[in-house]
Amino acid sequence: MDARITKQRLANMLSYDWLKIIGAIALAAVVFCVFFMMIATRATAGQTFYVYAYSGLAEGAEFSRLGDDLKARNVFAYDILDTGSETFSKNGYGNSVFMARRSTGEGRVMFVDDVRTESEDGKVSSTLLSFIEGEGTEQENFSIFLDPQAFLNDCENYLKNFFGEDLSEELNTEKARSAFMARNGKDKRYRTSAKKEAGVLQESERLKKLKDDFLAVKEAVRESLLSYVTYTGYGDKTHTLGFSMRQINKITSLVYYTAEEDGKKVQKKDDLVLCLFDNGTREGDLKYETVNFLAYLLRTYK
Repeated sequence: MDARITKQRLANMLSYDWLKIIGAIALAAVVFCVFFMMIATRATAGQTFYVYAYSGLAEGAEFSRLGDDLKARNVFAYDILDTGSETFSKNGYGNSVFMARRSTGEGRVMFVDDVRTESEDGKVSSTLLSFIEGEGTEQENFSIFLDPQAFLNDCENYLKNFFGEDLSEELNTEKARSAFMARNGKDKRYRTSAKKEAGVLQESERLKKLKDDFLAVKEAVRESLLSYVTYTGYGDKTHTLGFSMRQINKITSLVYYTAEEDGKKVQKKDDLVLCLFDNGTREGDLKYETVNFLAYLLRTYK
């Protein structure tokens, strides 16, 4: 049987079967894409860290690249896989996108202004307060934000599990191992025993870094570099809404609001607030990585 490949036979095959060849190539490409999508690691809610800036705020030169800077400077430990930043307007499409993001628990922290004004009837308002005030004082809703003071206390108690009551002990490596296995034991990145052991070491470094950053943030609060923004609501109960950026001198390189002084528009930060979103339990232990971000702000912008 003559099975030689000749120019004529090749030309005939391409003439009659080219559609089949293209179809086979396309099918193979689809199969490869599906395969790699199936084996790729998808970031969970806790493995993402997005920083928002809300209506009325302007981006400084560094805001748009903040996600890349956080990665390049190793602000977070190994388990934060996706970082970024985004601004939203208060009205129209921007607000719709913001509400859609928040409905799925996206966003970890948000810069917002708290420039408070008082109306003729004595009503105090600001962009920040608009998130918690309903039509009447009895409809106040504080569940959108974490109380930052309570959050830091919660983080301290979390760290005590690994470093003892005063955070001065050596890391309890067995507890670090248990924490890693509980969170990442079935993660596709750690299929083999060797990779799991490497992951345990990464978890140990994560906890050590978290402790160091927590102590830096705690000291900044003690020295009033970071102060709490409060609001007295219905029943004269005081609520803590976020961290003031008043003492973070270079924060305008990241985000700011504008005000008029002596007939000129100037960049302002005095009433700039960083709020922590309350995302429930979906982030697990990784909710404490917000402390790493706070420490980054102190190191970079104070």
